[in-house]
Amino acid sequence: IWRDKQNAELQMGAYFHDNVELKFAAAYDSDKRQVQQIDSLVASGIDLLIVAPNQVQTISPAIDRAYDKGIPVIVFERKTSSRKHTAFISADNYEMGRVMGEYIVTRLHGQGTVLEIKGLEGSSPSIERHKGFMDAIKDSPGIEVVASLQGDWTEETAYDRTRQWLLKNKNVHVDLVFGANDRTAMGARKALGGKVLYCGIDGLPGEKGGIQLVRDSLLDASYIYPTHGDQIIDL
Repeated sequence: IWRDKQNAELQMGAYFHDNVELKFAAAYDSDKRQVQQIDSLVASGIDLLIVAPNQVQTISPAIDRAYDKGIPVIVFERKTSSRKHTAFISADNYEMGRVMGEYIVTRLHGQGTVLEIKGLEGSSPSIERHKGFMDAIKDSPGIEVVASLQGDWTEETAYDRTRQWLLKNKNVHVDLVFGANDRTAMGARKALGGKVLYCGIDGLPGEKGGIQLVRDSLLDASYIYPTHGDQIIDL
């Protein structure tokens, strides 16, 4: 839903420019599919490539090929190992994790157990949010991370991984769940129930968005993550 909001902002931004045509391609977390899509778009004669790399390393060769053909490349939200891009637009994912970590320490009064659900393995937002979170809590010995489960940003996977972990760790008490995004936190909530605090990242507006989830006390807190769709078009 975060990506849907961003795509809507891109479309709205394009309405102000009569000579801009947008083409969208969704890889659904498949490295192979994203490489094929980038190569296909380049072959179709695009003038500009906007890409959120699925993972840091694997998509870089396709981005390099586009850039080497003289096509400007805007990398947004997720980083690539390649230096061959024209611009990079993103919020600070490390800072998001760090701020949420500081909040969690305060919320638990420096004492408690935390279950972390990470984002897609190998994606820069997941890596940086985890690092920021761990750095924020490292000087609080009373905060124990009982597990860091590998998610993929989806509620379904977070539910499955949390449920599997819970079956093997029935006697482990969890005070709070930190999800790499709001959906992972909600997936964990379905598995663990309502006696645990849940924190996420995205803070989207609208129905089922993070802001509403906090208002409804389903999430304890979320971090509002800007989508930057209008900035990408203006750039």
